[in-house]
Amino acid sequence: MTLQDRLDKGPDQPLMKLAAVQKSFGSNLVLDGVDFELRSGEIHALCGENGAGKSTCLGLLYGLHQPTSGKIFRDGAEIRIDSPAHAQTLGIGCVFQELSLAGALSVAENIYAGRAPSRMGVVDWPELRRRARALLSEFGLNIDVSRPVDSLPISSRQIVEIAKALSLNSNILLLDEPTSALAPDEVDALFGVLRGLTQKGIGIVYVSHHMSEIFRISDRVTVLRDGRRISTLPTSETSQEQVVAEMIGGAHPGEVSRKDASKGKDVLRLHRFSNDVDFNDISFSVKAGEIVGLAGLMGARRSEIVRSIVGLSHGATGQVDLNGKSVRFRSLREAMRAGVGFVPEERKTEGLFLDQSLSDNLVSASLSHHASLGIMQADSVRAASRAAIKAFSIKTRGTGERIGALSGGNQQKVMLAKWLKRKPDLLIVEEPTKGVDVGAKFQIHAELLRCAAEGMAIIVVSSDFPELVSLSTRILVIHEGRLMGDVAAHDATEDALLQMAAGQSASIPTPDPAQTGDLL
Repeated sequence: MTLQDRLDKGPDQPLMKLAAVQKSFGSNLVLDGVDFELRSGEIHALCGENGAGKSTCLGLLYGLHQPTSGKIFRDGAEIRIDSPAHAQTLGIGCVFQELSLAGALSVAENIYAGRAPSRMGVVDWPELRRRARALLSEFGLNIDVSRPVDSLPISSRQIVEIAKALSLNSNILLLDEPTSALAPDEVDALFGVLRGLTQKGIGIVYVSHHMSEIFRISDRVTVLRDGRRISTLPTSETSQEQVVAEMIGGAHPGEVSRKDASKGKDVLRLHRFSNDVDFNDISFSVKAGEIVGLAGLMGARRSEIVRSIVGLSHGATGQVDLNGKSVRFRSLREAMRAGVGFVPEERKTEGLFLDQSLSDNLVSASLSHHASLGIMQADSVRAASRAAIKAFSIKTRGTGERIGALSGGNQQKVMLAKWLKRKPDLLIVEEPTKGVDVGAKFQIHAELLRCAAEGMAIIVVSSDFPELVSLSTRILVIHEGRLMGDVAAHDATEDALLQMAAGQSASIPTPDPAQTGDLL
C-alpha cells in the first residue's frame, strides 16, 4: 500500500494499533496488556512517569522490540515490524530523545543519509542542499545546511533530527520529548509544523513530560502506569490534574510553595561582567536563600555567562564577588573549593560517568568527604548513596548499578544529589528538570526550595518559563548576551518574559534594588 493510499483511507481505520500487548525483558514485565491506537490526523499524547512503559511502546511501534504477546496492526492488518528500517518502509518515522545524528556530517547529509539525490551515480550536492533548505524552512530555521551538525546548538540539532524523520514521507511520526532542548519560540514553531502535518492526515504519537505542552498540542491522551494503560481520553475531556494523578497513582502533588526571598547577605555579585564575544555588561547579585532564574531564548548566551562564572570559560572582565571576596576562577575545581556547585545541562556528556556505578557518581564531587588518609571508606560511600537514593526516590536495583542503565529522570536526580552533597554556598543549575517526569520534577523543585530555605543561593538556567515563574524569586532575562530585565517572579508572566527574551521591552515591575542588591 502506497503512502497516498494510506492517507486516503480517512480517520475511521486506525493507522496503528497495539492490542493486549505484553513485553518482558527477561523476568522484568515492562508492558502488561496495553491497548493503544493512533488515528489519521491526530496527535496522541502518551503520558507516564519514567518506567511506565512509554519508550517501550515507541520501541514496539518502530521495530526496536518485538512483543512478548499481543498484536500490532497497521491499517487494520496484523504485522510484525522487524526493524527500524522496516518501520520506515511502512511509513513510520521516529525521533527519540537521544539524538542519532552524525556530528561530523553536514546538516543536509544527516537529513538525507542513505537517500541523497544523485546524478549519473554521483551525489547531486546542489539538489541535496536545496531539499534540506526547503525542509528546514518549514521550521523557520535558516541555517547553512553545509555546516557540520556538531557545530550547531543543541536546539537546532533537535530540529534537524525531526526534519530527518519527516523527510522519509512518513504518515506516522513518533516523537519522544521533541521539545526538550527547544526555547519557547521554537516550541511554537514546531507545534505549527505538527498541526500542518496532521492536516495532511499524518498521525503523531507525542511523548512529553511537559503537561502544558500536551494540553496545547494533543487531541487525545493515554496514561500508562507501571506498564499498564490507565486511561485514554480526548484531551478536552480531562485535565492536567487528572492526568498527573493517574500517572502517579494518587492525588496531584500540587505546586511546591515558594517562600519570599531571604534578606540574607549577597553570596554572588557581578558588576559589568563581560567578554568580547558572548555577553556584555552583566550586573546582578544573588542573596543567600534566593533562587534566581536565568531566562532566554536560543542564542541568549545564558550558559556562557554561568560557565564563565564557574571557570569553565575564560577571558571575561568585570567584577565577580563571592561571599564578599573578589574571585576569578580558572577552573571548575577552583570554584568548587570556594563553595560553588555547577549542574550542567548535558548529563550524559558533562555531568555523569555513565560506565561507573550509581554510588561512584553520587560521591564524585565530594570524594574528600569519604576518604581517610587518602583511602576511600566504603561504609561512608554506601551510607551517603543510600541516603541520596531515599531522599530523591531514585529508582535503582542498588548502589552498584551502572548509572547509564538508569532512566533519564533518575540520572538527573543523581546529578543534582552529587552536588548537593557538597552543600555549596552557591549552586548553579542548568535545565534542572530537562527530560524528567512530573514526579521527578516535583522532587527536584522541592529539594531546590529546601536548600534555598536553608540559606543556599541558587541560580536556575531554564528554557521552561513556567518553571522559572513557579520556582524562582527573581528572573533575569537575557537577550543576545545582554541583561534585558530583572523581574520579580510573582509579577512575571510567560508572555512578558518571552517578549523580553526576544529583545523587546515589557512593562513588568522590577524588584526593589534594596532587596536584590543590583548594581546599576
